[in-house]
Amino acid sequence: MSGQAPEAAVERAVSTSSGRSESDRLGWPNYATVWRWHFYAGIFCIPLVLVLSVTGTIYLFRPQIEAWQERDLDRLPRDGQAVTPVTEQVAAALTRIPDSRFAALEMPAADADETTIAATRVLVDSPLGKSRVYVHPDDAKVVCSVVDDERFIRVVRRIHGELLLGKRGSYLVELAASWTIVMVITGMVLWMPRKFRAAGVLYPRWNVRQGKVLWRDLHSVGGFWVSGLILFLVVTGLPWSTFWGDYFKSMRRWTGTDVAAQHWESGHAQHTGAGEGKTPRKTGGAPSWRKPAPDPSSYSIDELPGVVAFAQTLPWLAPVVISPPSDSDSVWTIKSETANRPHRQTIRYDAAAGSVIDHTTFCDQHWVDQLVGQGIALHEGQRFGWANQLIALLATVGLVGLSCTGIILWWRRRDGPGLSPPGLPKKRPAVSRFRAALLLVTVMLLGVYLPLFGVSLIAVLLADILFVSRVPSLATWLGRAT
Repeated sequence: MSGQAPEAAVERAVSTSSGRSESDRLGWPNYATVWRWHFYAGIFCIPLVLVLSVTGTIYLFRPQIEAWQERDLDRLPRDGQAVTPVTEQVAAALTRIPDSRFAALEMPAADADETTIAATRVLVDSPLGKSRVYVHPDDAKVVCSVVDDERFIRVVRRIHGELLLGKRGSYLVELAASWTIVMVITGMVLWMPRKFRAAGVLYPRWNVRQGKVLWRDLHSVGGFWVSGLILFLVVTGLPWSTFWGDYFKSMRRWTGTDVAAQHWESGHAQHTGAGEGKTPRKTGGAPSWRKPAPDPSSYSIDELPGVVAFAQTLPWLAPVVISPPSDSDSVWTIKSETANRPHRQTIRYDAAAGSVIDHTTFCDQHWVDQLVGQGIALHEGQRFGWANQLIALLATVGLVGLSCTGIILWWRRRDGPGLSPPGLPKKRPAVSRFRAALLLVTVMLLGVYLPLFGVSLIAVLLADILFVSRVPSLATWLGRAT
């Protein structure tokens, strides 16, 4: 290629920082080949990684965002009269949304002072979907209402989980996550020094005159410090994806570790059929109020005040949600849906008898569900307060930084209108059978753990052999001939 000179310059910069000689770079694992895989993984991942990093950063601060958005609803002025019965507040909410059913009641936050009161959150199910209706407790007048999936934080979550494309978007997100793992692993291989030195390995060389060396240091050193956090975020986010979530369920059934209902939402489940009068494809992991609301004739709404009175005695983390009986009985469900999942609890309360039927805590879950629950809480930045949020923020900001520095490095190195990937060595090194087998086993294990990665890898290899290699212009543009 005509771009060998700038590529050689970058190679010399890399060699200087990592202590690799020319013979080292031609040894196994082949440095240039690893670099090319890192490059191609980045080409696919970076656009989606930027979207996921930005939306993930916003979602990290969901509690603060929701508290700010609903600040006025938590401080409604009082007129001195007594609070109206909760059944009247529910009736007002149902009147506000035509053809709706009572789905749940979210326990209000503590009043800020004697002159203000928090709005009652009534959750209803209608042909429009799930809606939140905010009712003034003093006069049972509706303050406002909103379709739940149209709330800002829910839109951010849907972009983060499925790019607003439903199941297809979830597949794209999972593909990006899978190849991000490949990108991080190959990046760590590129970072590994043969001769250790702190400068350019543990911290960037700020005093270098060559800009490309500084950009490379920012990219590689920054990647070293945040790679573990990035891998953790990717792995703990997989249970939400549609394909991997179903794959995980199948593996649990095969290993005998499955449960009747998992304790987290999976992929597109909570949206399938919403607003169309259809039952979602799978609702086991969804909060109880996101399931189809029960027929109001199957229970007595007059039992709700007693359930609320009991729920007010529970020292649980908010939000605490009360759901009506799903069968023709008086057993209501009281559940803490705090984002700090290890603190979640559920009580099934017999309103007619005034007694607790059963009480389930996080420790009662299967160890697999506990492990996933801990991971999700850490992923969302809700496990141990501000510290958790800041650590997760470091990972998302690091991903944005790595993506931007990667683009800059490519832009400075590119040659011509094509992708300009890193060049291959003129002399292919001999690879021992053991090392070749180790590489093959590693790829196979990744393919088993990440099925979409395995399928996409096979598709890419077949496309390269059957199509790209036969179209010279495309092969040159993709850099296959370099």
